[in-house]
Amino acid sequence: MKNEIISKIMEFISTSEFNKLPNTEIKIYDSPLIGFADVNNNLFENYQQKIGPFHMTPQEWFTAEFENSSLSDGTVICWILPFSETILKSNYLEKELPSKEWAQGRFYGEQFNDILRQFAVSLITKMGYRTIAPSLSSHWKRIYSDHIGHASTWSERHAAYAAGLGTFSLTDALITEYGMAMRVGSVITELVLAPSPIPYKGVYDNCLHYNSNRCGACIHRCPAGAISLKGHNKDLCFAYTREKVMPAVNDVYGVTTPSCGLCQTKVPCERSIPKLPKTKVSVTP
Repeated sequence: MKNEIISKIMEFISTSEFNKLPNTEIKIYDSPLIGFADVNNNLFENYQQKIGPFHMTPQEWFTAEFENSSLSDGTVICWILPFSETILKSNYLEKELPSKEWAQGRFYGEQFNDILRQFAVSLITKMGYRTIAPSLSSHWKRIYSDHIGHASTWSERHAAYAAGLGTFSLTDALITEYGMAMRVGSVITELVLAPSPIPYKGVYDNCLHYNSNRCGACIHRCPAGAISLKGHNKDLCFAYTREKVMPAVNDVYGVTTPSCGLCQTKVPCERSIPKLPKTKVSVTP
């Protein structure tokens, strides 16, 4: 059953006309990565403790969505949608604002991600198993916490980490086998599937900065000054994309969502997990 789900999701992504920028043949996403996490993985409770009580566990999503139904066993199915080479390279020369292709890829790409979520929910529900997409639920909300800053009631990135798809970076983005220039999606289902193996030991294993002190390319790429050796300042990033980027590009590009992506492009981890150097070298950005 797992192979059937993987096959149908991959086929949907490769054939859907929604996986293109409007009125073009430019593909938004390449072939995905797909991973599976047990709903009882302790990470989900750890997330709630570290992020905040508002961050719901898979069991709490089922209780909220299906009128107090319980979820004793099940699976969180996650996917990584890497941006196509055309969209990624379009952002290379940009220094302050995103390229048209990137901004539209972010806007229409997330619309397609929602369509994919609906497809996955329908697919598994028809197999006889209740399934929900947290990001499409009325219970999904943005939260601002004094403890952690901008957050939400469900984190796609954290779910993907639990499913073995990648580790975090200096920018807070997930570095996956297909890099960090991507979007993430997930569904929660009562269908029990074998969890994916976890190919890492720590939350920052795929980031050159944390493992070699050699990188910091994303620091130089950030026009907002939101990335430093201390990490990612969510408030500065949030303000820049809303106050600088959106007024400058949204009407011109025909989009309504914030975008930037400079820190995800023209960096060593844009398309893969960067190889660690043989010796550690300290570099001050």
